[in-house]
Amino acid sequence: MAILAGMATPAVAAPVPLSLDAPGTPAVVKVFDNRIQSTNDLPTLELRRLRRRMQDGDRLSFQEMRSLADAGDGLAAFRYGQWLVEMDDPEVLPAAALYFASAAYTDRDYAVRPLIEILERGDLGMSDKRLDHLENALRAFAIRGNPHASAALARFYEKGSPFGRHPDRAQSLLVEMAEAGDHEAAMTLVTKTMSGKADLPEQRLRGLLGQVVENAETLGRKSVAKTLLRRLDNGPPETATTAGGTDAADATGVQRREDGGSTGIFAAGSEDG
Repeated sequence: MAILAGMATPAVAAPVPLSLDAPGTPAVVKVFDNRIQSTNDLPTLELRRLRRRMQDGDRLSFQEMRSLADAGDGLAAFRYGQWLVEMDDPEVLPAAALYFASAAYTDRDYAVRPLIEILERGDLGMSDKRLDHLENALRAFAIRGNPHASAALARFYEKGSPFGRHPDRAQSLLVEMAEAGDHEAAMTLVTKTMSGKADLPEQRLRGLLGQVVENAETLGRKSVAKTLLRRLDNGPPETATTAGGTDAADATGVQRREDGGSTGIFAAGSEDG
């Protein structure tokens, strides 16, 4: 494994923050690396020869592929990352993630999913600088509307790993996804807001629910959205009293029982699929 330690660490570009207009949205770096658009963009004859061999389907050695990847060739970075993953060794996964990020930086969106898969495995033992590098790659694609990058970042920010817990960022991403037509993101936002875990104006909630009612593909989701719209029309739910005392219904209208379960619209709506 010692040989891998010296061959599996791509260079990490230093970020230059870019201010965005969206409130609560952290800076993102315009990271797309267009240095290598053709074989002739490579700096040496040997690298150009390697790239031609790769394009012709010849098998390159680990060191040859890494040399191309480190020179800024996104396809080589992606393939080298794949090779590292195929070794089935947790110790090289951080390096694979960095190479997938390098491929993503060259505008290869097919590198986003394998990068996400590695990040979902848990603690990679990486420095904050390198985690920032990976986060920035995903955020660059999220801003461009890549649904996989947006959904993954929202999950990561919500659970706090690997980029730290940032509920405001998670909400911003969910809003963008919902407004782009992602009904699952819309329903997540609505239920979080109506239970006090997110903060959206009522008019915006109505707009999101209206989109789901009009365009959702499943009857169950349409039914739940209609129920929530009626709940908004009726105002906040009243406190319900039971024989065992008073159980406060939360803002969604879901009655919380003493046993930790729930009754109400979501319990019923989920049965519709």
